[in-house]
Amino acid sequence: MEGLFVATPSPALVEMVGAAGYDVAILDAEHALVSPDTLQEMIRAAEVTGIAPWVRVPEHDPGFVLRVLDAGATGIVVPHVRSRADVEAVVRAARYAPAGMRSLNSGRMVGYGRVDLTTHVARANKDITIVAMIEDAEALQVIDEIVTTPGLDMVLEGAADLSQSLGVPWRTRHRLVRRAVEEVHAACLRAGVRFCAIPRVPADRARWRARGVTDLVLGEERSLAVRAFRSHVSELRCYSTRVRSHTEVIAAAVESPDPVCLFSYDLDALRRHARRVVEALPPRCRMFYAVKANSDERVVAALDGVVAGFEVASGGELAVVGDAAPDAPVLLGGPVPTDAELAAGLAAGVTRFHVESTLGLHRLSDAATAAGTTADVLLRVNLAGPFPAATLAMAGRPTQFGIDESDLPAAVAAATELPGVRLAGFHLHSLSNNLSAERHLAMLGHYRDVVRGWEEEFGVRAEVVDVGGGIGVDYAALYRPFDWSAFCRGLAELLATFPEHWREIDFECGRFLVAGCGVYAAEVLDVKRTHGHAYALLRGGTHHFRLPSSWQHSHPFHVVPVDAWPEGRPRPEVTDDEVTICGELCTPKDTLAHARVGRLRAGDVVVFEAAGAYGWDISHHDFLRHPHPDRVFLGPSPD
Repeated sequence: MEGLFVATPSPALVEMVGAAGYDVAILDAEHALVSPDTLQEMIRAAEVTGIAPWVRVPEHDPGFVLRVLDAGATGIVVPHVRSRADVEAVVRAARYAPAGMRSLNSGRMVGYGRVDLTTHVARANKDITIVAMIEDAEALQVIDEIVTTPGLDMVLEGAADLSQSLGVPWRTRHRLVRRAVEEVHAACLRAGVRFCAIPRVPADRARWRARGVTDLVLGEERSLAVRAFRSHVSELRCYSTRVRSHTEVIAAAVESPDPVCLFSYDLDALRRHARRVVEALPPRCRMFYAVKANSDERVVAALDGVVAGFEVASGGELAVVGDAAPDAPVLLGGPVPTDAELAAGLAAGVTRFHVESTLGLHRLSDAATAAGTTADVLLRVNLAGPFPAATLAMAGRPTQFGIDESDLPAAVAAATELPGVRLAGFHLHSLSNNLSAERHLAMLGHYRDVVRGWEEEFGVRAEVVDVGGGIGVDYAALYRPFDWSAFCRGLAELLATFPEHWREIDFECGRFLVAGCGVYAAEVLDVKRTHGHAYALLRGGTHHFRLPSSWQHSHPFHVVPVDAWPEGRPRPEVTDDEVTICGELCTPKDTLAHARVGRLRAGDVVVFEAAGAYGWDISHHDFLRHPHPDRVFLGPSPD
């Protein structure tokens, strides 16, 4: 059983709780001022959604117990049970003779006479759940007497009030309170009575379930609603129309009492950059955004309408695009999508699927046939090369990506013969982070030659050739960006040599589009020397921004000096010397940069530039369970 306390006197809210999937709504008449008419309507609302209506009654009032049961409640939760007699009084009021002395009439509980009274009595005595809440220290002295009361069905721990009774108010995780709850649980095990816990953190829920406790009350609707509202407002406030720059975001964070640790994304700058990139492309070329570079829905939404569409590599990314850019074209790839992901792509109307094996073609064929549709396919091929030097290679060497050229005949045969799939062309994504426009053009010329050869060899015609992404960012020299203008001029000349029936040449860029829109800022918590070398330790690290460690480079940064510092506290610093910038993790791999600095002090802020891609999204966020960074999104401003 998974239940929820409901204190707001609202039938509609009870319906929402039922719709959310809880098993029990505990309607609170102890702490909430709820009229009898409203309480009855709340019970009806629970019945409509199929959730069990239990009522927490005020103290042990037998008259109130009778009235809520007659209104249709199926459970009675008795607060502040201190003795066996407290339970006995409620059992007498809640059950008919011979189990109790509940008064009988022909009202709502018997459908105003439609249910035979004898049948109702037997059913009610069997189905009504009596729950005792243990919330007082004196109950612990007689807990075995309480839990063995005839007619008691369940015991619910009440650690909050119990903490007050034990002299440690509201410290529900205090050892005295935890020990008391354990005593209650042990007594229930001895008596064979169901024990119900109230988890207060996610770990509690896992801990109780591991011990075989399956009855849980998962809080109260008011606190859950406030937390959800706060989270929602916080997300909305991530968009800032007042703060218009990374500098202002960092300055505001410095003024807060917590150490600075944040990502800041300028969505307006992102849109401007992406628009320039797209507008420079020659005809027939289309730019798709590779969502893997930064899958935040706000980034996707900012690029919607600027790029031609989105390339996704998982069902999760597909869902993000479906929410943020529901009308945009989508390309679905990935090394090995599951049957469920393929089915989701078909249901979402994916434009094309990029398939990397013959088995993958069979999977897609089965899914498309079952859906009564035909999927357009590009075959991703792992070419032999040679290719330009780049940070990562996906082809030209043994990797898990794409179809080996020697296996291409079987893949083309499957793509042209299987039902539910149609071969539309080829996908050739061979490397990542190429920094040379000239070498990238040469690679596309190679693509042209091999695809024309395949067309002749296999008797097929490619409508679409996807040349992937791979256009890089030079983190060692951000002042020297990839020469996109020169590349597009050369691309226009190269396209004149492409067959006219290649109606579309697709690019899938990620890093090149979004890296420059973001920064990662983290406060220096300490500066020290070991074995003669200087280290600056940040509030943050590779669990937030894993790219430098993943690529083993020193990420570019600048220092924002912060003059404020607690009086009387030493302030270590490094001046005109080499320093390694590290994070707060317990591993020497938690290193983000190594460079000479003019001056860097504890309390200053290090700002890592070009952090909009492959930062937060590829990082191991919960290693050591440090708090997550703030993430602030600027804009985008109206076009």
